[in-house]
Amino acid sequence: MSRRLHRLPEAVAPAERPIAVVFVVAETARTPEADRPPEAATAPDKVVPHLDFDLAVRLFEDAAMAENTRRTYVGQLRRYESWLDGRPPTDRLLGGYLGVMYDRGLAPPSAVTAVAAVKRAALESARAGHEIAEPPAGGLAARRLERFRREGGGRGRGQAGPLRWEDADRMCKCAEAPEDPRGIRDAALIGVISSALLRIAEASALDAGDVSFQDDRSAHVTIRRSKTDQHGVGAVGHIVPAAAARLRTWMDTAGIESGPLFRPVPGRRIGKTRLGPDAVRAVIERRAAQAGITRRVSGHSLRVGAAQSLVEEGASLVDVQVAGRWKSSSMPAYYVRNQEASRGAVARLRGGAEEGDETNEKKVAESACNPRNGGDNVE
Repeated sequence: MSRRLHRLPEAVAPAERPIAVVFVVAETARTPEADRPPEAATAPDKVVPHLDFDLAVRLFEDAAMAENTRRTYVGQLRRYESWLDGRPPTDRLLGGYLGVMYDRGLAPPSAVTAVAAVKRAALESARAGHEIAEPPAGGLAARRLERFRREGGGRGRGQAGPLRWEDADRMCKCAEAPEDPRGIRDAALIGVISSALLRIAEASALDAGDVSFQDDRSAHVTIRRSKTDQHGVGAVGHIVPAAAARLRTWMDTAGIESGPLFRPVPGRRIGKTRLGPDAVRAVIERRAAQAGITRRVSGHSLRVGAAQSLVEEGASLVDVQVAGRWKSSSMPAYYVRNQEASRGAVARLRGGAEEGDETNEKKVAESACNPRNGGDNVE
């Protein structure tokens, strides 16, 4: 923008003078380092050509994951390594391995777990500073997995049957007996799992110090670490009064004041060690059979059944997700999909036929089929 000099009354315009601009350039002192040519970037010293299975298994020991997940991933890696028979694990070969799994009749969850194990192994290797030159899982394996899931959707034994609240109550009543410490333990265990929607590993990890009995005869249990809480933030589960009473009876019978909450009972003697997840699963399966439940059940059945019972009693999907400590709503939504359908928009707005509806529907049907109302039309 140009400037104009306005002439004011009795003012004289200043004379134009040349302006000299002097640039001063300071020369910095040169050092021997400055005279050296730039060094080429050095490559990482831990680059490995392919995924190292033995290294990955060792890294899994310190990785933040549930013990059951760790065992599953290690098993998957070892099976894949055995199939490779010395060949390097590449994306192409992983795709071929998925094809073999499909031909063997395996269900999609097995393929999903296999790919997840390989990806987690590569991730842990990268975190440890081992750069893999050729990634073991990529686009080809992803496409093969998607095709596996699409075409093999009907395979597998299917989801184990749920054990709802009424099933858990019946199992507890069948298990408990005044002179049987094992039955007292099993009744308390089943009640706690069903009330707090525990995973079997979470139930196994409970200590006596995690239990807090409340004034209203209920109880709280602190879940210090779980599958979705590997950093030990912790959560609190609510135990209903009936289950809390069974838990108190077990603790009094076994004289448990500290240490593992649920313990082995060899004969009538109370053990000192922790009842492991596999033993917890066996208790659920055994007591379900004792209660006359013939459908297939698993260690997850009490948790799934409790989620379904919550929805049947009016809980929202968010309520269920919070109670079960799921990271996302996808899994609880899958578990309670039938209950959600029964109370969805169609069930509420176009529900079952009420009295008089059948007559109205019959009139509508007869009117629609009357030839005088368009029956002669030919499509």
